[in-house]
Amino acid sequence: MSLIAIQPIDIANMFNLLFPLLLCVQFAHSLPQTYDAIVHCLDESGVPQDYPGSSNFTADIIPYNLRLNYTPIAVAVPSTVPQVQGAVLCAVNLGVKVNPKSGGHSYASHSLGGEDGHLVVDLKYFTETSVDPVTNIATVGPGARLGNVALSLFEQGERAMAHGICPGVGIGGHVLHGGQGYGSHTYGLLLDFLIEADIVLADGSLVTTSETQNPELFWALRGAGMSFGIVTSLKFRTIPAPPQNILFYYPYSWNQTQARAGWDAWQAYCGGETTPVIPLEMNVRWVINNDTEGRLLFLLEGAYHGSEEDFLDAIGPLLDELAKIGGFEEDVRGVGTHELGWLDALLYANSNGLFSNWDNNQTLETPLNYTAHATFFAKSLMTSNLSPAGVDAWIDRLYATGPTSPTGWYFIIAAQGGPTSYVPTIPQDATSYAHRSSIYEWQLVAQTTTPPFDDAGITWLNPFISDIEAAESNVTLGMYYNYADPTLSKEEAHERYWLEHYGRLKGIKESVDPGLVFLNPQTVGN
Repeated sequence: MSLIAIQPIDIANMFNLLFPLLLCVQFAHSLPQTYDAIVHCLDESGVPQDYPGSSNFTADIIPYNLRLNYTPIAVAVPSTVPQVQGAVLCAVNLGVKVNPKSGGHSYASHSLGGEDGHLVVDLKYFTETSVDPVTNIATVGPGARLGNVALSLFEQGERAMAHGICPGVGIGGHVLHGGQGYGSHTYGLLLDFLIEADIVLADGSLVTTSETQNPELFWALRGAGMSFGIVTSLKFRTIPAPPQNILFYYPYSWNQTQARAGWDAWQAYCGGETTPVIPLEMNVRWVINNDTEGRLLFLLEGAYHGSEEDFLDAIGPLLDELAKIGGFEEDVRGVGTHELGWLDALLYANSNGLFSNWDNNQTLETPLNYTAHATFFAKSLMTSNLSPAGVDAWIDRLYATGPTSPTGWYFIIAAQGGPTSYVPTIPQDATSYAHRSSIYEWQLVAQTTTPPFDDAGITWLNPFISDIEAAESNVTLGMYYNYADPTLSKEEAHERYWLEHYGRLKGIKESVDPGLVFLNPQTVGN
């Protein structure tokens, strides 16, 4: 039994990664005047840069998602705020669009512009992570990777924040659009920890934002930050690192009838209208895919922040209901619970726990130049409990096409919200993040191990969303920007990612970036 997961690819051994080099050579000849002008301006402004033909440019522009290759006009690589300001002003003066890149993990390659010809401002040298020993407030650079941040916070007083479990993700894009992870249900989104941010605006000015300084812009940054400028520093409240963390794994192999009953039990546990069972401390999700024999596999996994005794009491009602359904895979390695300290829990979760070796040289520490890549198409959905018709549509589609998919795939459905979660305790309009009323975050991924990606995977994946929505009386459900879907039109993206908050966001965009300097195909205001 094994899961198909996004696989890291070694750049040195992958011929397909030479493709961006061919693109950049062609691109360098297509816009010579602007190309020469931006290089000259960055030089004159003292901004370090890479450009088509320079030694580091090819590596700079390899996207995380190898399905979507774009060629920037140049890549600014600043290490100081004045250099960021200089890069922005050069782009403005020459009419070039700008995109910040914190970790480069964008599913839609938006950190490269989402199209050719933009100036990328790579923030990889903005990696400071320091904790004030009196206030326990952490100051973090937007280019810092989550694994490195977790290590630094723990080393400085055993502090922590709730964030994602992939150590190579840059904190900038992660926090500014939400920031879900194994602690979201208990402690909130990472953006709920953010208390201040410094940002370079389209006019080159540096402003500080918080609840008391430029509060309207601060509201916008917490949910749609990439659209408004380049954040150069972030301040977070922190919490004591949870000393007891139970990582758990319960695999099931179900037929369609069992899966239908299992989903009812899941929804009653996480979001029952009268008596939801899931406690605050529980963070739980399903990971679903098919094995080499075509069987559909359901892995119930997550993290409980507390003792194993309390965890067993908390998960018991759900496991009891699933036991009535059957299909439990008893002989799978790693099944059950693992009690770990905070850092070991993050490491174990990142290693996929059940499906990886515990001692497989995984590490939270991430190098400056990140080299993990994948080839995939992803969609997302934010829902509460589905209606009976919605569950039928979802399960029917899963069993009709899951075993015969044209590509590899995996789905993750996490209970981030709901009646007992921290997430909806923050008012819906307190930040521009628009999905606090949702219980479940769906991440649906079709993938290949290497390029090229067969577009049949897109055709296969899209109906999972449309079937659910048709069954839910054709409602428009939210989607999560950090799982950006580039096949959405800009109008669809605006509505899906930001729902009723989009109008307010557009007004703020018009006030701070009327020239649409910070732009990709789906940004606010485009």
